[in-house]
Amino acid sequence: MKPIITLYLLVNDEDYRLVHTHGDGLAEVTHSKAQLTAAGVTHVQGHSPKEGAMRTHLAKLAAIMLEAEWSKGIYDQIVVSAGPKMLGEIRTSLSKGLHDHIVTELHKDLVKIPLHDLASHFKGAVSAV
Repeated sequence: MKPIITLYLLVNDEDYRLVHTHGDGLAEVTHSKAQLTAAGVTHVQGHSPKEGAMRTHLAKLAAIMLEAEWSKGIYDQIVVSAGPKMLGEIRTSLSKGLHDHIVTELHKDLVKIPLHDLASHFKGAVSAV
């Protein structure tokens, strides 16, 4: 039986990461803080219209990167992990096609968690980590 390959999108108000299952663990696809800084996106916490627009911009960038990685056709399912406000922005930014492949949403900011510690956060929430 073919192993299930899961693509994880981890997003917070500063950064996003794409990670996927690899063997018995997880592997980094991209960690984009440097890309976001170059694109003019910085920390987006808060409630002002400007901060909300920055959060929306970051969510759209993360959705574009997720779509590009998903289009490679090597993944079976998607898991999204973000804080409540960013999770709402991500839901709005993702295409319907990607929504259909999301198996779990975690209301946690896991972006800064070291790669070797991430799997424990997904145990029980995802069928194959």
